[in-house]
Amino acid sequence: MQQQMESRDEETLELKETYSSLQQEVDIKTKKLKKLFAKLQAVKAEIHDIQEAHINERQELEQTQNELTRDLKLKHLIIENFIPLEEKNKIVHRAYFDEEDEYWKTKPITRLEDDQQMMTRPLSAVGYRRPLSHHARKSMMMRPDMRYKAENIMVLDMDLPARTTKEYQEPVIAPKVAAALESALRDEDEIQVDASGFHSSLGSTPPTSGSLKKPKSGRPRSVKKSSTPTSPFSPSSPGSQLYPQSRGLVPK
Repeated sequence: MQQQMESRDEETLELKETYSSLQQEVDIKTKKLKKLFAKLQAVKAEIHDIQEAHINERQELEQTQNELTRDLKLKHLIIENFIPLEEKNKIVHRAYFDEEDEYWKTKPITRLEDDQQMMTRPLSAVGYRRPLSHHARKSMMMRPDMRYKAENIMVLDMDLPARTTKEYQEPVIAPKVAAALESALRDEDEIQVDASGFHSSLGSTPPTSGSLKKPKSGRPRSVKKSSTPTSPFSPSSPGSQLYPQSRGLVPK
């Protein structure tokens, strides 16, 4: 607008100008021509600078486009080979373009207006606040390392209460009483009796009737003495005192 106003002012001045001679008119128009030529050169230089800037910007845009195309192809390959089709469709349905921010965004998972439930908790997070892998849970059980722990990083010992009991102390006993108790509780040695000589003496010389002793009255007699000398249970036999005759049985 300013250039147009200046050109109009110059045209009005030219119309109002009057030349006294032809030489004066030539000089004035020559100055105007030089001035216009200088403007032309300035405009050409400006056009050249704008063209160079445009070329540089176009090259940068082409380079950016090539990089984005390469990244897009790589991501497409990753999606096709490593992401299930169901998960891909879920993300595609959730994505939308925000015109105000000019940025792609994803819708929240809780879509209450569609009467859909929230995503289920992964099976690997049963009993934990965060999902854990099998290797992390195994490492937590094998060694107390805080690298794989999502909670309870520090395990402190329990604060035990003060002790209310005392150690047992044996009562003080006099030395004489202790010696008497020790001698009373001491185990006695076993006594072994050799009866081989007793059996040999019984077999070689039978004892007489005077040497045999009657049993004490503490044990009741079971059989009366037999008068027949031939009876094996006669008083003359050595076993009559040791083995009394049984009742109710007939001797052979």
